[in-house]
Amino acid sequence: MSNYAFPNLSTFEVIFNGRRYKAFRVSKSNPFKDTEEYADFVVWDGLYDAQVAHGIIKKKKYIGFLSFSHIEIQVDTANDISSFVKNTSKAQLRFFRDMER
Repeated sequence: MSNYAFPNLSTFEVIFNGRRYKAFRVSKSNPFKDTEEYADFVVWDGLYDAQVAHGIIKKKKYIGFLSFSHIEIQVDTANDISSFVKNTSKAQLRFFRDMER
């Protein structure tokens, strides 16, 4: 039994399929909770069953932000989605550590 929960992604192009994190494409023709208005992809954290980051793909770079913060926190830009998900995890951990202070 998995400790992780994910939305139904059967209609989405999954571009990263990890155990805890999944990333998938969004678009006007395949929307997801209005993120298609400002993002090309979403990163989902199965531990919290929530969107953790979103971003755009520009000139083969993955650029984005954490989705859950009340302030804009940029995730380090990456050359591939796998690196972007790793950077998302690091930014998420940093955010939670800073909140404990």
